[in-house]
Amino acid sequence: MHGSSPSWMQSAIGYEDGCTEKGIPTMITWGYGGKEVAVEGSWDNWKTRIPLQRCGKDFTIMKVLPSGVYQYRFIVNGQWRYAPDLPWAQDGTGNANNILDLQDYVPEDIKSISSFEPPLSPESSYSNLPLGAEDFAKEPPLVPPHLQLPLLNLPASHMEIPPPLSRPKHVILNHLYIQKVKNGQPVVALGSTHRFRAKYVTVVLYKPVQR
Repeated sequence: MHGSSPSWMQSAIGYEDGCTEKGIPTMITWGYGGKEVAVEGSWDNWKTRIPLQRCGKDFTIMKVLPSGVYQYRFIVNGQWRYAPDLPWAQDGTGNANNILDLQDYVPEDIKSISSFEPPLSPESSYSNLPLGAEDFAKEPPLVPPHLQLPLLNLPASHMEIPPPLSRPKHVILNHLYIQKVKNGQPVVALGSTHRFRAKYVTVVLYKPVQR
């Protein structure tokens, strides 16, 4: 039983009205401009010219077709066209048509998916003991030395013209680091450094410290 499609679906992808046959849902898309775009194909022996609906910059339609191999072509502003990025071939008269191969389509068996039960995890995967008070009393691991001096934690320069910053170490790129908080410091700073070719960009975010 097929229910009626919502209005947004009909206008967005041009789903064929009144389609009750069982087949393969197939999206046909034209992305090469035009004001009025339609499609016709060998699925009905080239009898029907179906208009496509605009969806952003593209024109699309959803067709439901039986398994098989079809030829089709687009009619853009009244002229025959084909999409060069899709499979295509020339017919006996030299016209270029796109090819739609639906022979190897395997439909999903929803019943088999819903009845699937994942295997139980082995008991050995739950052998880790929960953390105790002695674990939380341990000192946290030391920060690796190459992460000790990100850009936010470099010593301040008191020179009138500060020297250029050294090149950031590659191990701190694309990571979030925090400035060391000093007593009485009103803000906390977070930084992140990214590289684009030979250039490095550091973004710093400041947030007031809650009292």
